[in-house]
Amino acid sequence: MPVVAFGDIGKAAKGLLGGDKPTGTFSFDPKLSVSSTTSSGVALTATTVQKADKVEASLKAAYSTKKYSVDVALSPDNKVTATAAINDVAPGIKLTTSAVLPDPATAKLTLDYSMPYLALKSTIGLNATPVVDVAASTGYQSFVLGAETSYDTAKAAVTKYNFAIGYHAPDFQVAAHLTDLTKTLKLIYSHNLTSTSTVGAEVTRKLATSDTTFALAYARKLSNGALTKLKLDGSGALSALYETKLQGGEKVTGSLQLQTTDLSKPVKYGFAVDLA
Repeated sequence: MPVVAFGDIGKAAKGLLGGDKPTGTFSFDPKLSVSSTTSSGVALTATTVQKADKVEASLKAAYSTKKYSVDVALSPDNKVTATAAINDVAPGIKLTTSAVLPDPATAKLTLDYSMPYLALKSTIGLNATPVVDVAASTGYQSFVLGAETSYDTAKAAVTKYNFAIGYHAPDFQVAAHLTDLTKTLKLIYSHNLTSTSTVGAEVTRKLATSDTTFALAYARKLSNGALTKLKLDGSGALSALYETKLQGGEKVTGSLQLQTTDLSKPVKYGFAVDLA
């Protein structure tokens, strides 16, 4: 089994606290997504999000086979992002190229290499003064550790370096991340109490100032298949989510957030509808 990639160290805990497909994502803006697949296998997704008095729309088309994948996305600011990937160029190697059109300076090439005791990801900009990103991880049994760094050739300097160590068990994950040029320490944890309920916690500390923040989360899948989630952070913001699928397959998500330390503040709420 391949080792966990650097970006996936503590993935379950990060997803529970930050939002992911298994545990739901809080949305405080009205959102509508419509997805369909053509007879040739092209997956189309149109999304609209209302933010204050502004409605933003995006469109994505994707096509994939076991060997290749291509997707094109149109963002609300009318920029087109094109991505193409080739799997198994050699054993364990995947190549991906991407660019934001029409600017050729945004083109990037990414190499992913995976084997039982090493996961490596390297991205380089395809321009005269590229930024080079490298992330690597290794592990043994349930333990995993890794690091990532960025080198800006225009500045001739290392602009980022982060470290992480984690333990991934079947029913829980715990990880420590040292980020922001080793100025920030983040501890995250998630535990599947049962097959339908999960708890998680996150503590973040700025090492230079000793400022500390935290967040707690609880997710539960109900007997009817619906998903509920609660999250409380150190500022007193309490968020709640309810997600369910209708008989026709449509997914509906409702979210609200209130400030428990000041109930006079207006409640935030939003909903998302996914028409698959």
